[in-house]
Amino acid sequence: MYHVYINERLLKFISQHDEIGVAEMVIRLNGDEPKSHLKVLVKSFEENPLTESLVIQSANIDDTWKKFTSLYTVLEAAGGVVINSQTNKLLMIFRNGKWDLPKGKIEYKEEADVAAIREVYEECGIGELKLAKQIKTSFHTYPYKDAMVLKKTYWFLMSSSDISTPVPQAEEGILDARWMDKAEVKKALKNAYSSISQLLEEQVLEPEHGLLG
Repeated sequence: MYHVYINERLLKFISQHDEIGVAEMVIRLNGDEPKSHLKVLVKSFEENPLTESLVIQSANIDDTWKKFTSLYTVLEAAGGVVINSQTNKLLMIFRNGKWDLPKGKIEYKEEADVAAIREVYEECGIGELKLAKQIKTSFHTYPYKDAMVLKKTYWFLMSSSDISTPVPQAEEGILDARWMDKAEVKKALKNAYSSISQLLEEQVLEPEHGLLG
């Protein structure tokens, strides 16, 4: 199963064995359709703002996903869901008019977990980071110059005992960086990207097993 956010709306790829769940529109594929067919479906979804979610169910999910990703320039990134072990607060940043999590492009020959720790330190000035585990991989698309990019972001759970005030990396367009408690995170998610909201609702705010309680 793959969740892709296009224009802040959800495009979900599932196999024939997965539950469809709640969806506005479902399209079923054999999995052997040409790439051009998939391109038309995706473009139609991109250009129809009235459809908030689309599920593509394929009998050959691996082949369908491979064709979908071939429509884009794929860029890999890594980021951190950082919980302060002293205050039980989450580290968030404000960039491009939205609340977000520290993340950035994986450099050549760099491991994803190393990149995640580096990006947290560079973007927020927070150290004493301890890596726990990878918790999710997210996907979203955006235009860049004459191409469309599919960003694949590996998210890692990590903790920090550093209680210093975060320092936003201005040269990366970050206007604010701060530790937030559960109530503050909920408020911030009213102005956050859909992929970030889904990630934090699942991992941080989930009523029984959320990281912030």
